[in-house]
Amino acid sequence: MVKVYSVEWCPPCNKLKKYLDKKGVNYEVVTVADSKEEREEVLKISGQRSVPVLKVNDEVLVGFEKEEVDRLIEKYNL
Repeated sequence: MVKVYSVEWCPPCNKLKKYLDKKGVNYEVVTVADSKEEREEVLKISGQRSVPVLKVNDEVLVGFEKEEVDRLIEKYNL
């Protein structure tokens, strides 16, 4: 399962989602600004409050680094 934790006004979040769209990756968006519960989930899985957070299975990436995103896409055949 692929999840992107983000907020609408975050440029790196939007870049990550556009990049995943371009690569044809299906993902679920969790808008963390809408819920305290979801903000706490981001903190729990990443150890940080910053977004974007990309979660692929049990792997977590904080921020948007194309090389790391590509590594996960290749590793999990997304």
